[in-house]
Amino acid sequence: MAELVFGGLAIGAVYALVAIGIVLSYRAAGVVNFAHGELMMVAAYAYVLAHDLGGGPAWQLAAALGAGALGGLLCWVLTGLVLRGAAEITLVIGTLGLLILLQSGARHLFTDTPMPAQAWLFADRDLALFGASVPANALLVVGITVVAAGLLMYWQRVTVFGQAVLAAAEDPWRAALSGIHVQSTLAISWLVSGVFAGLAGMLLGPVVGVFPTMGADIIFPAFIAAILGGFGSVAGALAGGLLLGLLQTFTVVEIGGAWKEVVMFAFLFLVLIWRPTGLVRLAAARKV
Repeated sequence: MAELVFGGLAIGAVYALVAIGIVLSYRAAGVVNFAHGELMMVAAYAYVLAHDLGGGPAWQLAAALGAGALGGLLCWVLTGLVLRGAAEITLVIGTLGLLILLQSGARHLFTDTPMPAQAWLFADRDLALFGASVPANALLVVGITVVAAGLLMYWQRVTVFGQAVLAAAEDPWRAALSGIHVQSTLAISWLVSGVFAGLAGMLLGPVVGVFPTMGADIIFPAFIAAILGGFGSVAGALAGGLLLGLLQTFTVVEIGGAWKEVVMFAFLFLVLIWRPTGLVRLAAARKV
């Protein structure tokens, strides 16, 4: 049982990292970034290349987070500068175009064959926990996700700059009147969003391999995790991702993998009937 629980939490943690990035970019631009999964994919390739070039764990981490951050800034340039003032549907189409561009570029550079990736710190190590053997990497994934989400929430709630970023995302006009440089703070939101994509790519790559469509495979579960969490809350996205990972894991074991998507969407439907605002209500989401 412990193996299933921690395995599900590890999968859910990756969903949560991607969902948090989606929430951050949505609050910054008011648009769903369909290219967010591809930022994760690019970061995963950067992580593998850093390892293959002989870089240690610190260089691998820097490569993944740096690639994700640059991808986030690229999305900001597209939505905040190139398409500034455009209709929401135009922004969505722009992110879809970026998705196709990044995915096609990866196909040409690396082909569709999955590249193996080494686990960041704990490769092939197990720990005895609750009478069961649990992969150390699963604990690492969950721990990194919880710590990263906690640091982000602390930064947003406590620091002056974090609150300025939130203010610019919530009401750019009033934020500008109060002296906040809106475009700079929104760029920071996109950059942090990309960093979370980089973390997800670094942690997911060793599990499934690195290939051009890995972002497309995870983006919809991550969207569902964000919706479950209220699509405005970091804490909600974290809870939604972990819960979804557990649900999918136990569905595969108890019913079968063919039912995984069916149960996932049915669960989303039931949650939205019970609480249309998601697991975290709108009032709470604005505080995060």
